Amino acid sequence: MDRPSLQPLPSRLMTSRGFLNSDDERIYFESWGDGDEAIVFNHGMGGHHAVWYQQVAAFAEHYRVVTWDQRGFGRSTSNGVIGPKPAVGDLERLLNKLEIDRTHIVGQSMGGWSALGFAIKHPHRTSSLVLADTTGGIFTAEIRRTLDEYGQGVASGPPPNAWPLGYHPAVGSQLQDESVAQSFLYGQLGSLTDPPPPTDIIGLLMGTDHTEKAKEVATRTLFIGGENDPIFPPALIKSAARFIRNSEVAAVTDTGHSPYFERPDAWNDIVLTFLRHSSS
Repeated sequence: MDRPSLQPLPSRLMTSRGFLNSDDERIYFESWGDGDEAIVFNHGMGGHHAVWYQQVAAFAEHYRVVTWDQRGFGRSTSNGVIGPKPAVGDLERLLNKLEIDRTHIVGQSMGGWSALGFAIKHPHRTSSLVLADTTGGIFTAEIRRTLDEYGQGVASGPPPNAWPLGYHPAVGSQLQDESVAQSFLYGQLGSLTDPPPPTDIIGLLMGTDHTEKAKEVATRTLFIGGENDPIFPPALIKSAARFIRNSEVAAVTDTGHSPYFERPDAWNDIVLTFLRHSSS
């Protein structure tokens, strides 16, 4: 029987993956596609690079898509300092390694802190900014109170091994009702590694305040959130958006804290439309 010949992969499937040495850490990354413009996805506290599986193919049609693991998450190490502050330096080194001079940046929840931090420090390397279900380190009294209450709830609540099958606080109840399997997948992705305790991360987020510097950001910015997000409700997202003058706000209906995972088609359409009007 004739052996099937191997055909060249479509350009959108071309990839590079590996590790970056940053300080004393090894930072894992993947790069998909070969578009003229790049986009970097920064994951939240419940995930790592793989949570963007519903975005990579859609965005790689038009962009070079970069996903990576922040320190202590996924395949990246955590031998020393972790959190949003060193993540900005890790992201800078990653872009240098990949020879990306300028990029669109997406930050989900925790990832919003490093995304906004990078845009503040490197405005000329930031084509646009997407802050998804996050205030990105912008604080008002209400935002700080809400995040503090969430942290207290995490600390006093049941451990993950006591959660019902398919339940995760970062996934809206409507997805849990519609597809237990999909909701269960979110938790399974996060369970593949042993990330830092949520209470530790929340403390680092509370201690990283971008409020004043955010007022200087001129980069075109999209705040996008879930209509039913209990952690960062739409009202808090709108209050944070007022600090960045060139910003707009969008909500994904019938979703919780992770619309990119819960309603990927709607989320992708909103973000892609925004990007088309944010050419570098």
